[in-house]
Amino acid sequence: MKVVIVGAGNVGRELVSRLSEEGHDIVVVDSSEKKLNEFIDRYDVMGVVGNGADFDVLEEAGISTADLFVACTAHDELNILCSLVAKKLGAKDTVARVRSPEYFELFKERDLGLTMMVNPEYETAKEIASALKYLSAIKIDTFADGSVSLAEVKVTADSGLDGLELKDLKNRFSVKVLVCAVEREDGKVYIPRGNFTLRERDTVHVAAASGDIGTFFKEISGDRLMKRVMIAGGGRVAYYLAKRLRRQGIKVKIIESDEERCKMLGENLEKVDIIHGDASDHGLLLDEGLRRTDAFVSLCTLDEQNIIMSLYARKQGAKKVIARVEKSGYYKMLQEGGVDSVVSSKAITADLIARYARSRSGSQSGGAVKKLIRIMNDQAETLEFTVEASFRALETPLKDVKLLNNALIATIIRNGEVFIPDGDAVIKEGDTLIVVTTNEFTDELNDLVE
Repeated sequence: MKVVIVGAGNVGRELVSRLSEEGHDIVVVDSSEKKLNEFIDRYDVMGVVGNGADFDVLEEAGISTADLFVACTAHDELNILCSLVAKKLGAKDTVARVRSPEYFELFKERDLGLTMMVNPEYETAKEIASALKYLSAIKIDTFADGSVSLAEVKVTADSGLDGLELKDLKNRFSVKVLVCAVEREDGKVYIPRGNFTLRERDTVHVAAASGDIGTFFKEISGDRLMKRVMIAGGGRVAYYLAKRLRRQGIKVKIIESDEERCKMLGENLEKVDIIHGDASDHGLLLDEGLRRTDAFVSLCTLDEQNIIMSLYARKQGAKKVIARVEKSGYYKMLQEGGVDSVVSSKAITADLIARYARSRSGSQSGGAVKKLIRIMNDQAETLEFTVEASFRALETPLKDVKLLNNALIATIIRNGEVFIPDGDAVIKEGDTLIVVTTNEFTDELNDLVE
């Protein structure tokens, strides 16, 4: 697949890193020759120096034969213009990074020629909101138009999961769930079978019908829905996040140091408490109810500030702590320090575009990838397929299907109904499958059958 990327910044670097691993033919366009040389030296890519909105520059990059064009510079207007020009010159699909709420809403509501827009702050807010739905959840992803949930959770001594053999899972809970991936403390990832026993401090991914996932959390820890969230920093992520949380009935308090920003937030967010002050002031955090909040989310500009505030919030008893951190080197340290979730806008953006590229590149043998999410620190993938007539194991009981050892069918969705499959279940044409695997770069459903 040929991919042309305009913008050699942080998002561009993350995206090139992921797409180059998958063997795509990549051309990077940027006005900085120094940045391009760094990309060329590190990754197997070509570089073109120039303005990504210039016809001649795009033609030099081979835009007429591009399967996918991505504009991810720091400027929304340039990204939109580049994408429209690329489409005019023959690029099949065009993706633009658009951060401004005004542009995002304008282009979302109108068909102006972009295949897809990616708003890093909006996507980050969505991911944080999913993690905030339940206190015990590290992260929750959804598949099959929201009908299936994949929840990440830590096994604790009092969770009811410690020491549980997976074949006894159906007797432990009143709803059907499936543990489909486990990461041990040493970082090793398993796609478990029925004789696998969970241990304290394991990180597990559990699949269930979305209507059942709340019951699962309640049964493992008496979990209740989130009621109060404190957000440090009032930027775009905080704005999008507060709107989503208010729709869920959660009380939200934002602490922001810029007075003009506070006024804007107050004018555009209903029933959200806006506090003008320095979120790094520990006394202010305590005065505003840090010890009584269910969750603390740190969204300030500097990674280091978010790290310090998050660790302080955990020490003061915040039940759940989430930090926005762009430098991946800090992740392990934060998790060991008690921060429940770490999010990165650049990684989320690159992930979303890489997923789209994967879904467009499959040859549909048995069924092509519709959605992909990397889990377990990128050591495993969860994929959504629509089953086609060419699938080799059609109408065969799963107990007779020889899947790869590192693959597991987590759920089958048929006519809107979600099944946690057993050995007698069969797969039919038109079914939607959710599959978890440690096999890298799976594009086709038949790749998972021996």
